[in-house]
Amino acid sequence: MKESLYSVSFIALLLLTAAGLTAQVSTRVQAMSQGDHESLVLDLPSADEDDVEDLWEDWLKDNYKVKTKSTRRSKIGELASLNFSLPGVNGGNNLDMYSAVREDGDGAQLTVWIATPRGYVSPSLDQGDYVNAEKMLMQFALAVSKEQIEADVEADEDRLEDLEDELEDMKRDKKRAEDDIEDARKKIVELEEAIRKNELNQESKQREIEEQLRKLEATKRRLKDF
Repeated sequence: MKESLYSVSFIALLLLTAAGLTAQVSTRVQAMSQGDHESLVLDLPSADEDDVEDLWEDWLKDNYKVKTKSTRRSKIGELASLNFSLPGVNGGNNLDMYSAVREDGDGAQLTVWIATPRGYVSPSLDQGDYVNAEKMLMQFALAVSKEQIEADVEADEDRLEDLEDELEDMKRDKKRAEDDIEDARKKIVELEEAIRKNELNQESKQREIEEQLRKLEATKRRLKDF
């Protein structure tokens, strides 16, 4: 039985490693609303504290049909999930679980205190209960990893969409530039034709001027002869 439970945790660890993420469970005595008790601590590197807390409450509700509420007068943002059962822990009978999520470096840390009639779950109290509790936390770590990956996928999709939009903008800019060049080419042709006609008109006008000068000289001579 123990080998089977350890296998589940090992498989979860493999899945987390395959996803490029790490999660680790440790135990320690910590202060909480009910005193100083054994706790299980799940380290979640690169996870956001607020995201983990929101997911934790939803995940417990979805998987164990338990409501999680804030503990009154708690200075550590403690949450309480009361009178529900965890498979393989406390013989399947109801228990109370207290938890707290805090920022830890670039990640988050989830601490849980699982209260049973015999005491708080720990390796020294009952190895089977502890392994099953650890299994539960590893399953939650997988849920966190999945949400992180989904968020990464969404971010990558948004970035891809932004890049595609930027490419379309570039294509439109290129098309406008090409159209401007084509318009400019047509304008150049028109201006060149206008210059050619202008030059012909200047030549014609120059001939008219020369002819008029000859007429003027002839008229002046007639006036002088008169």
